[in-house]
Amino acid sequence: MAKHAELPSDYPPPAVEVRLIGRIVDLRGKRVLEIGAGDGRLTIQYASLASSVVAIEPDPANVALARESASATGITNSSFKVGTAERVRMGGGAFDIALFSWSL
Repeated sequence: MAKHAELPSDYPPPAVEVRLIGRIVDLRGKRVLEIGAGDGRLTIQYASLASSVVAIEPDPANVALARESASATGITNSSFKVGTAERVRMGGGAFDIALFSWSL
């Protein structure tokens, strides 16, 4: 039986993006809006720094994966919503930071 070869990722290794973001802005204690969260890969990496995260993603399957990953890793300060930045309603006031990474 042939072994499954894992393809290299287009994403940097874990924690690299969070370190790069940290050079520009301090996420600690901030209310973060993440636009185009995908499967929550980046969200899971930085959520423990933020006071809260609202992550939006248009693909329902990715949102389900993100919710599952957040739950499995014990992330409780993040909510994942299906939608786009133009259409999702978000109460709760202004965000301190908006992140938009790998989302074209």
